[in-house]
Amino acid sequence: MRLTRLWVDSPLQTGDQLILPAEAAHYVVNVLRLRLGAPLIIFNGQGGEYQAVLTEVQKKKAILKIGEHIAVERESALLLTLVQAVSRPEHMDYTMQKAVELGVTRIIPVISERSPPLDKEKMTKREQHWQKILISACEQCGRNRVPMLYPVQSLTTWLDNPLNGLSILLDPTASQTLSMVLQPQQLTILVGAEGGLTEHEITQASQAGYMRIRLGSRVLRTETAAIAILAICQAQWGDLCHLS
Repeated sequence: MRLTRLWVDSPLQTGDQLILPAEAAHYVVNVLRLRLGAPLIIFNGQGGEYQAVLTEVQKKKAILKIGEHIAVERESALLLTLVQAVSRPEHMDYTMQKAVELGVTRIIPVISERSPPLDKEKMTKREQHWQKILISACEQCGRNRVPMLYPVQSLTTWLDNPLNGLSILLDPTASQTLSMVLQPQQLTILVGAEGGLTEHEITQASQAGYMRIRLGSRVLRTETAAIAILAICQAQWGDLCHLS
């Protein structure tokens, strides 16, 4: 039976008692309905994971006894950065979740010319919402390190940063394909919002050092494009198993 995995924002040490935060306690007690003595796995993003046992259960409170530390990592050797133009909420949420499952290291949400309007007053709430998605996806997929989520910024602002490793942007009109790319250790991928990047943005990114890449003969939706390119790169150079 697969154990429940929980991320906690707290130092962890074998033998300690851990009082779960209210939201996590509610999830364990009222959603999962775990009982006294139930085993769990907990992690805090600092490396590895810990075995734990539920030692006290109340309606709004749960306490764990922290057990053995397991020095297991499930991170890809390929350092993947996804620069994702902010798209519609449901598409952005899906992209964030699947990017975590596919081993992305960093996610940079950027405002592009075709991004939907984003209320600056609600931006902090959106970022907090995305952070919860990243944590939840790590709990589900077995990762013990939560990808770094950067604050929302304009695409122009991001493109002013120096490049690390290979940087590519998805462009269905590009002549180059991934087969022309040499194996990278660090890879940054830029994906547009609904409708893709504008010609001005493609030119701007190209001048910043991004290589224009097409995936195939069909135009993919933004949420499909991001997941497809991440999966292909992990299969080609990362830790997704090759079919053979």
